[in-house]
Amino acid sequence: MTVGNGSTARFWEDRWLNGKSVCELMPQLYTCIPKRRRKNRTVVEGLLGNSWARDIHGVIGVHEIGQYLQLWQLAQQVTLPTELDKLTWKWTTSGVYTAQSAYLATFQGSTTCFSWKLIWKNWVPPKVKFFHWLACQDRCWTAEHLARHGMQHHPRCLLCDQAPETRRHLMLECPFARQTWHEVLAWLRMTAAPPDHEASPMDWWLQARQNTSKPLHKGLASAALLVPWMIWKHRNACVFEGARSSSLQLISNIKE
Repeated sequence: MTVGNGSTARFWEDRWLNGKSVCELMPQLYTCIPKRRRKNRTVVEGLLGNSWARDIHGVIGVHEIGQYLQLWQLAQQVTLPTELDKLTWKWTTSGVYTAQSAYLATFQGSTTCFSWKLIWKNWVPPKVKFFHWLACQDRCWTAEHLARHGMQHHPRCLLCDQAPETRRHLMLECPFARQTWHEVLAWLRMTAAPPDHEASPMDWWLQARQNTSKPLHKGLASAALLVPWMIWKHRNACVFEGARSSSLQLISNIKE
């Protein structure tokens, strides 16, 4: 809202005080205003004879009095022009609405998952895609994640019993996982090396894709998601069902 004569701009909620609204500048005082008045009182009405002060109801404390005096001083300095109030679109420099700016505004504050194409444009079942979407946000309930929430967890990885269980360790660094990757890639007759524990899963996939013939790209992408998923399922069987860690059994399950 670009304030002109204040005939439509709302006194309590629109941004007419140096680009800020009264509810932003004086939040405690704002709570003393009835909801009906917050919506109906225009700027020109509020400034006329300081009628905004009569909108205040309820018990007023020290903070509210301080903000009341601050608003009183600011209101005395305001002179409204003669032109009409004008609605402006804040997502463009011109203030004019465009469909493109509205589309871009919907992504404000969103996070980017650089591996979205590998996850969602894939042959694997939806539950596997969802697992990797959670993994990208570090929301898998590994021992590390459980520890952060103060929950009971195993101190070491149940698959190798050599290191604490983190998402990265479980999928890339664990000797059990690396052996599984090696066997599966060899079985698929792919020349790509197993994931490097120093690289991210996305970096490995991009590098492996370059070293793999085009007809095998979809198979490689599926393996990149299915192998971690099967490792995770095997890990859960060890945690919740008392199963023994067995790379031979896991590789056999993957081949099936």
